[in-house]
Parts: sequence; structure tokens; C-alpha cells
Amino acid sequence: MVLATGRSSLPMLAEAIVGHPIRGSWMADPEVFRIHRLMHRVHRSGGVVAESLVEGKETLIDPSLGPAVERVASDRARRDGALRDLPPLARKLLDEVESTGEVRMDRWRASPKGGRVARMMLERRWLVVSRSIHTESGYHTALVRPWKLSPIAARFGKASRRLGYEDAQRRLWRAAVRSAVVVLEGEARKWFPFGDAALYLLLETGELQRRPEGRKIWLTSEQSH
Repeated sequence: MVLATGRSSLPMLAEAIVGHPIRGSWMADPEVFRIHRLMHRVHRSGGVVAESLVEGKETLIDPSLGPAVERVASDRARRDGALRDLPPLARKLLDEVESTGEVRMDRWRASPKGGRVARMMLERRWLVVSRSIHTESGYHTALVRPWKLSPIAARFGKASRRLGYEDAQRRLWRAAVRSAVVVLEGEARKWFPFGDAALYLLLETGELQRRPEGRKIWLTSEQSH
């Protein structure tokens, strides 16, 4: 489990491509064209699954985790909880996306900033997916679709039904912490749009461990060592 770009304890693909830490936006890096070319190649390879998963950021996962993601995303009780405190604009966007099948954000009736905030909130909660498209005027905008029409739902829907909800969560926690090797517990708790029960169970069984360091508490896995 790695991020395409962005700051996180998880590995970042863009930094792996250039071989050094990226300060600021990767699009300002001198090797931006190499990053873009190789990211595109990775996406087209079929060997990974890419979607906005960890804190709503584009995340690349091994296909073996696809059923776990779909099981969590499609769980009715989790989804109901994710809907409860949605602000009006985000709920309006979700309703329109689900009723029409897709919404092109540059044509949606909201300010660009308000629409972006609403879309990102829905993505962070695994309620919608989006992809960037070129507009007729040469700019980029997002095309938003309901989660049930996502590539993950289409590819892993059948396999996901063989997983229990808690088992799916545990698989994602294990994969994420092992990928990070070590991560502050407070950061890890912000990664996914579901509760901490599965994380506590992994800590109780010893599959994940806490490593106190002063006032900080790190999470790690024996398999990460």
C-alpha cells in the first residue's frame, strides 16, 4: 500500500521514482515529466489497484486487498454512519451523483471551492470516486461517480462478499502498517473511514505493536522489521 503523491508515513511512488524526498508539489520537481510518465505506466500495468483511499489521497494497493476495500466501502452500516453528519452541500452532491450516475464538477451548481471540498469529503468516506478529465477549453475537472460504479466495486464485488466486515478492516490495517514500517498512532487513525475496533484487536493479539517514545506512540508490525 503506497501513496502516489503526498505526505504520509506510507511510501510515496513519486519519491521512489526520483530517488529522493520531494519538497512541495511533485509537479514542481525537475523530474516531473519522468514522474508523470512512469506513474501512467504503473496505472496501465494492471498489477496494482489505484483509488482515493488513504485520507482521500490516491493510493496504490496490491489487488489482493481489493476485496477488503470493497467490503468496507459497501457495508451498509458503515455507509449509513458516513452519511449522518455530511454537510448540506456534500449531501446534495452525493444525491445528484447517485441519481444521475455521474457529475462533472465544472458544470455542477456550486462554487469551485465549495464543490471541491464537498467532493473530497465524499471521497475520503469512500462514498464516491472521481477521475480527472480535460475540458473543451483545455483545463482539468473531476468526473464524479458513485462508489458502486467504481472499478473496485466492479472488479472485486463478488470476492468481497466472502469477507466479514471486521476481517476486511484487519486486512487493511495490517497492510498499511506493514507498508509504513512505523507510523505514529495518531496519524494511522486518520487513514481510513472506519473505526478503531479492528486496530485494537490487532494490538491485543500482537499482530501490531505499540512502541512508546516519550509522548509519542508508534505502531509497527513484526513483519515490518
